[in-house]
Order: sequence, then structure tokens, then C-alpha cells
Amino acid sequence: MICQRYKDMKTKFLKLQNWLIVSLMGALGLTSCHCSKELPEAEEAKVPAVKDRGEMRLMYGVPTMEFRIRGEVKNPKGKPVEGIRVNMLERGMEVKDGELQGDPKRVEEWLDGTSVATDGEGRFEINSSGRPQEQVRLLVRDIDGKENGDYRNQVLEMNVTPEDMERTGDNRWNQGVFNKQVKIKLKKK
Repeated sequence: MICQRYKDMKTKFLKLQNWLIVSLMGALGLTSCHCSKELPEAEEAKVPAVKDRGEMRLMYGVPTMEFRIRGEVKNPKGKPVEGIRVNMLERGMEVKDGELQGDPKRVEEWLDGTSVATDGEGRFEINSSGRPQEQVRLLVRDIDGKENGDYRNQVLEMNVTPEDMERTGDNRWNQGVFNKQVKIKLKKK
């Protein structure tokens, strides 16, 4: 009898304690934040290429990493190519034969909204942030037709190594900056 009363009191105390902690965290704004990239479940089912994206909730204390990728794009003869589009692919995105897979309209919207173009000297720069990754993939696309040459789309895969990391953060929540310089040589179609 005494043992059961003790268990009941302990349970009530723990529930009260948890409620107080959650209320305090909510008052301090430490509940969660969410990513600006929301994709409703109905739409997510239509886009297999981004099945892993969805709406991502970043809870307090989830590690993040910044990505700074600079590069040069040149043709097979070593001359810079202007107007080449470069995208950093997100987790779960599938590329087959140089083309991003999924609903064509959604894929095109994503590609247009996240790509950077090479300048007159074939240079580009991508600045992004997100969850830490072991590998970063770039999709390189020639979208201007034969204007600057006719090149195949390609995917460049880069492993995230300690040599490429700048430890600017606390190494717990902020994993630092992946800083990479790349040279991309295009291939003719």
C-alpha cells in the first residue's frame, strides 16, 4: 500500500516536473525552429527525387554545417565556359544520365531556384548551409544549347574530409565550414 502511494506520488511529481521544463523551454523559445523549405506530404509523394527533403524540423542543438564551394568550369580544350549552371544536390535527390529525377515541374522549379551560373571566366561560387554530410554532390548542366559549345550534364561527387573543413564553430552544434575549390572539365555531347 505504501509502495503504491509512493509510486503514484513519484509519477505525479515527474509529470509536473516535465510540464514545468517544457513550459519554461517554450517561454524561452527553445522548442524548435523549422526550415523554410516546406514540402507538403501530398506534393512530396509526387517528387521521388526529393523524398528525403520534406519539411525538416531542426530541433535545438541539431548540428549544422556551412558549404562554400568555388570552382572553375572549362571546356575540353581548357578554355573557360560562361553560362553553365551548377547546383548543389540535397540528400535523397537522384540523378540518372545527368538528369534530376522526379516530377518535371517541381524539378525545374528547384533547379531554377537553386542554381548558380558561371561567369565569363567560367567561375562560380555556392554558399549554402544545412545538415552535416559525408559527401557533397554538384550537378553541372549546360542549358544554353550550342551557344558556348554543347556539353553533357554531369555529377561531381566530393567527400567531406577534415582537410576541407574550417572549424569555425564549437564542433558540436556548429560543425564548421566545408570550404572547397573545384575544377570541372566539361565533356562534349
